[in-house]
Amino acid sequence: MSKSDDKKTRTRGNGQGTIHEYRPGKYRWAITMGYTVDPTTGKKKRQELSGVANSKREAQKALRDRLTDRDRGLLASADSITVADFAERWLSRQTQARARSVALYRQELGYALALIGSMKVKDVRARHLKDALTVLSKQEMTKDKGVGLGKGQSMSGRTLAKVATRLRTVFREAVQDQIIYANPMDGVKTPKTQATERTGRVLDFEQIARLHEVGAALHAARLARLWPALFTAVSVGMRRGEVMGLTWDNVDLERGVLKVRQQMVIVEREAKGGGKKSEVLLADLKTTYSRRDIPMPASLTAALKAHRELQAWEHEVMGETWRDTGAVFATEEGEFTHLDNLNRALAVLLEWSDPETFEERAKYVRKIVEPDKLAHLEAVVRSGKKLPMISPHDLRHTYATLALRRKVPVKVVSKILGHARVPITLDVYRHVLDNEKREQTVDLFAEPLTIRASSQGLTN
Repeated sequence: MSKSDDKKTRTRGNGQGTIHEYRPGKYRWAITMGYTVDPTTGKKKRQELSGVANSKREAQKALRDRLTDRDRGLLASADSITVADFAERWLSRQTQARARSVALYRQELGYALALIGSMKVKDVRARHLKDALTVLSKQEMTKDKGVGLGKGQSMSGRTLAKVATRLRTVFREAVQDQIIYANPMDGVKTPKTQATERTGRVLDFEQIARLHEVGAALHAARLARLWPALFTAVSVGMRRGEVMGLTWDNVDLERGVLKVRQQMVIVEREAKGGGKKSEVLLADLKTTYSRRDIPMPASLTAALKAHRELQAWEHEVMGETWRDTGAVFATEEGEFTHLDNLNRALAVLLEWSDPETFEERAKYVRKIVEPDKLAHLEAVVRSGKKLPMISPHDLRHTYATLALRRKVPVKVVSKILGHARVPITLDVYRHVLDNEKREQTVDLFAEPLTIRASSQGLTN
């Protein structure tokens, strides 16, 4: 058989699929999965599962693998495949994407699949997708429904927009696979990303000084390993994931600059025994504007220098068991620290700030803390009031609020926070700026008699 004959020959045994060279060096394989009727024309159309290979041998292998899957019942027909099954198929095709990106895609799709995953792809209409996105926009995101989102918070506009984008891509592929004729997401508007971030509780100047005193005392007593991370967050307003994803190659202690280039995120994966498990990954930043260089105040530079010296000592003690990941806020073995540990560290610090419970807490650590360090900690704790419960993200808002009250230009604060535009910063912290304006208001007529007398004196 000539090459031209081979190129034209597509037919194999009935139900065994086809292979053909559709251009030099490129082979297409296909399996008929069923037939559907075009609702517009009434014509019968074949539904295929297909792929492309760089050689005939590769195409034959791919076809054999798919036929085996079909015979085992692992390939659903085009008429019966569910949204969840097709989403899994789409995810498996993302071979060029990084593993952490695929994990994020899976998590974002998971929000919607909880609502429409059992539906057949061919039955999904725009109204179903609109309803699903509406439900997600109002749904309370607990740890069970969204890893990393605190209880009581709704899904952010940005996350909702990402869910919509993933759905649009999945259904577009279903069209390309000829499972459906039109993308139901074409009738759905992608939710607009909100240009603001939530504001929570903010510490005042007195409370931030108290936080520093208690945190430093706990760290000196070796009871607050992550105090340097918390101190970094509140000193320059970095996001929790940015702080915990920080590596030493992005810390310039000589110039006093932090380079924000990546973040740590929490993603869900399927557990071997069923169910879900969460793990942390290093990922791209929230936006392109999040990539920034932050000048460090002298106090933070000094704190990180001391922290690096302590970490070098731990490295020496651990020897070969130390994992040199480059993480700034590493575990005692050198690994990256889980994001949630920062929340726990802050919660413990805030609990220690309560003078009334000091004795109860101290009895559990007396045997492991040097007496002079514990005495200093007690003096610090008993010298002030209990701090309110806040989250690591509240430290970011605390930085921005106090910086603005210190008259740092809003444009500078915006760049340090990594906001895309100054108006975003203005929207989030408008109440701070409004209060500052009120405090700086000058009443030119507060003492009219004095003004009149002075004026008369000038004219005489």
